[in-house]
Amino acid sequence: MTKSPSALSARLGSQETLGQRIRALRHYAGMTQVEVAAALRLSRSAIAHWETDRDGRVREYLPRLAELFQVPVEVFLTGMATQEAVVQLTIDEIDLLRLYRSLDVGERLSVQRSITRMLDRKKK
Repeated sequence: MTKSPSALSARLGSQETLGQRIRALRHYAGMTQVEVAAALRLSRSAIAHWETDRDGRVREYLPRLAELFQVPVEVFLTGMATQEAVVQLTIDEIDLLRLYRSLDVGERLSVQRSITRMLDRKKK
């Protein structure tokens, strides 16, 4: 399944740092720092440094990261993607998206917080 650049854009936001975008994309891809490091033949600590904005060399690896996460390089630089992609959603996902889009901004934020709390409780 191809991930939607617009969904990534919404998740990343242009206000985040490069390191925060890398971390968000890694999580979105369901990968650990160890897995990303192995794919790029780097150490896990190198990835940790990138995600905390402590390594200026990360820009050299943006094309490889973009390929790994299957996103345009611009996502790392701007938090936004202009390419369109094909997304396959389940019927449940389509229903949830339709309902979510019918909410105003405050209600959407409330839904996001509720889901975050549910997931936090699930982790415990």
